[in-house]
Amino acid sequence: MQHTCKNCGNLFTGKYCNNCGEKVYTPKDKNLAHVVEEGLHFITHFEGTLFTTLKTMFTAPGKYSLDYTSGIRKKYFKPVSLFFLLVVLYLLFPLFEGLNMQLKYYESNFIFGEFIHAKVQRLLAEKHMTYDEFSEAFHHAGEKTSKFLLFLIVPVMAFVSRIILYKKKNFYFDHIIFSLEVCSFFILWGFLFLPLITIIVWYIFHKQLFTKDAYSGLAIFLVFIPYLLIATRRFFSLGWVWSIIFTLLYTFVMALFIQTLYKFILFMISISIV
Repeated sequence: MQHTCKNCGNLFTGKYCNNCGEKVYTPKDKNLAHVVEEGLHFITHFEGTLFTTLKTMFTAPGKYSLDYTSGIRKKYFKPVSLFFLLVVLYLLFPLFEGLNMQLKYYESNFIFGEFIHAKVQRLLAEKHMTYDEFSEAFHHAGEKTSKFLLFLIVPVMAFVSRIILYKKKNFYFDHIIFSLEVCSFFILWGFLFLPLITIIVWYIFHKQLFTKDAYSGLAIFLVFIPYLLIATRRFFSLGWVWSIIFTLLYTFVMALFIQTLYKFILFMISISIV
């Protein structure tokens, strides 16, 4: 039977338009049972691909990116969707302050600390607020902004890997996918799993796992660096020496970017909201 596509006007036979892919809907598709069936299919498919993706990331770092850029995509969660999902989870369950620092840490920054201190003092005089009041308002303003700004890290780090290993992967797309994987792991481990572990330790042993932010940062990178090393070796097909060199450079630039440009952008946005 021939149909006229309601979306593009194309004449076709079958259940789907061969031009745009629009489905031919029948009265059966409008039944409540069909709506429930589609909902269940989405949930099971969502859980299946997400579980496969997370399992692959943790058991074989770099394979997720390698498969996805090679065209093996059906069984995986889309990298951009995964990163967005993790950012949303981090937004909803901020167990660690993470990248949203207190105002005093911005003022002690070795690059732009003096500029920030001067700007804060000027704003205190203009708004007639005490330092504690201003600091609390500033921290609250940066709470959600710091999470959404995480999206800046991916293209920047993809650009870094593109420059360092331009001969290994010619397409910027490949470096984007790789950075999406390692940055997703960075969020998953550093801002979701590790905080959860600290809560469990406190609940069972009544002991604080990290007494200083520097210790939690060290714990994050002690796991992130080996992950990045293995992922680099697998995705770029490098030897151990070049994998180590790339991992150290990548980690250094990432930490430098977070502590400088990312924090400065976050400060300027947050300060404008206060």
